[in-house]
Amino acid sequence: MRFVPEIRVWIVLTVFSFYILTACGTSGEEIVDDIVTEEKIPIEERLKACIQPEALEELGLDPKLSVWLTSLYDSLDFKPIWINEHELNEKGLKLDSSLNHSIWFGVPRSRIRFNDKKEDRIVVKEVFCTVRSALMLHDLNYGMIVDSTKKFGEQRLIDRVKFDSLMTLPDSISVDQFFLRQGPSDTNYRFLADHLYQYVQKYPLNEKTFEVKPIKEDSVGAIPKSRQALFFKGYLLDSLSDEQEFMQALKAFQKDNGLKPDGKIGKYTSRALNESTLNKVYRAALALDKYRTQIKYPSKYIFVNLPEYILRYYVRDSLKSMHRIVIGTEVNQTPQLKSKVYQIMVYPFWNVPYSISSKEILPAVRYNTGYLKKNNYKIYRKEVEVDPYKVNWKKIRKDAFPYKVVQQPGPKNSLGIIKFEFHNKYSVYIHDTPSKGFFNSDVRSFSHGCMRCENPVELGRILLANDSLRRKANPMIADSLDTFLGRAQNLPIRLIDPIPVFVEYRSVCADRDKLVFYVDIYGRDEEYLKAFR
Repeated sequence: MRFVPEIRVWIVLTVFSFYILTACGTSGEEIVDDIVTEEKIPIEERLKACIQPEALEELGLDPKLSVWLTSLYDSLDFKPIWINEHELNEKGLKLDSSLNHSIWFGVPRSRIRFNDKKEDRIVVKEVFCTVRSALMLHDLNYGMIVDSTKKFGEQRLIDRVKFDSLMTLPDSISVDQFFLRQGPSDTNYRFLADHLYQYVQKYPLNEKTFEVKPIKEDSVGAIPKSRQALFFKGYLLDSLSDEQEFMQALKAFQKDNGLKPDGKIGKYTSRALNESTLNKVYRAALALDKYRTQIKYPSKYIFVNLPEYILRYYVRDSLKSMHRIVIGTEVNQTPQLKSKVYQIMVYPFWNVPYSISSKEILPAVRYNTGYLKKNNYKIYRKEVEVDPYKVNWKKIRKDAFPYKVVQQPGPKNSLGIIKFEFHNKYSVYIHDTPSKGFFNSDVRSFSHGCMRCENPVELGRILLANDSLRRKANPMIADSLDTFLGRAQNLPIRLIDPIPVFVEYRSVCADRDKLVFYVDIYGRDEEYLKAFR
């Protein structure tokens, strides 16, 4: 923009007066009120004033942002991006609309909300649009939650390269599409982000909760209250719909919440019905954030997602094997951990943990000493086997249980016929189980903390087959495992290349087709969600 000399002098004097006032202790509020809102001053100079540290502080922004903003606008000769003289331009309107529903992309509005009282000033609107979008882009690409504190971390602006791509966004790509493209390239992340975006537009987003009880606890009110919840959540067009429509809606809802679509209002169905849609979206946003902050996975690894009750084995980003699992109860929770499977144990012994020996086995033995033989247990004291029939079990106290209990190998062993060993401080493993029926449940939390794996022999075969791909020395083939199993003896198979294993907790997942909200079985999301609220 070119100015005649007189105007140029007037601008210089005005700006000079601004700096003099600042130096004399003029507050940020006065800067905003006296300079930013003065329409006689060219918009470039008003914008320059608005991004000074003092003005930013008055607007509720970190004064340190001034360096980034000054660098950006200096490269643009302080011409605004999102506004004209009096209002948001077309590009600004589109950006503002997307920012106003930031939760659609997994970023809560609170992360980019500032002093709205000042936003009626058009130059302030320009700065807010820039800062909000730069902060949101950083969150979308690098995450928000600090895992160690379970709180939001420090807000930062995205790098200029990424921000410049937003500024120069072609008309053929919407701002929504641009935000959706941010974050990890991981396929699971992309499915989750896309389906969350679709979900919030399909179902009413609100904080309303319900008080549906399982039908066993409330035979009268469970069904009508479920109708109301399904209607409010968008699964029923009419709260007075007939029984068939109600049942179809209930089954669809159960399926979307990782539950068996049996049309029964049980413990976990009622729990899912009672949850607000906004809380579900917050859980999805948390799941997205965990992807953004996760480490880069190696070329091959085992991934266990506890709320999903699924174990997956990946080789070079390709899913090689998937297994249903049973995890710990709400009392005996399976921990999150990172380790490496270094050994497959065939026909393992089970060294029963002290807590189980003293609290569960001792009462059973007091009642019937033959319980030990029936279940193939032996007891030891200082590594010496003890005859259980020579022990006065009534005198043994739970708080001073002196014996080590070991279940001998065999098909009835609690660990089954195969165990995957990895070092961890919790003494948990992935293993087989003789109790196959639990795999048919939708919510599979029945163990003491270990992960029981469906079809573990298949998993063992594929681990060994891929183990031999990387080393020619001492190769193993899939059939080798069957040879070991055929001996029906306790035998270890050492892996040449230990397999990294990641046990994580993500209560919302997505595949190519849909978004699924699993039961937050351990309530671990709750601490994180306090930050979102």
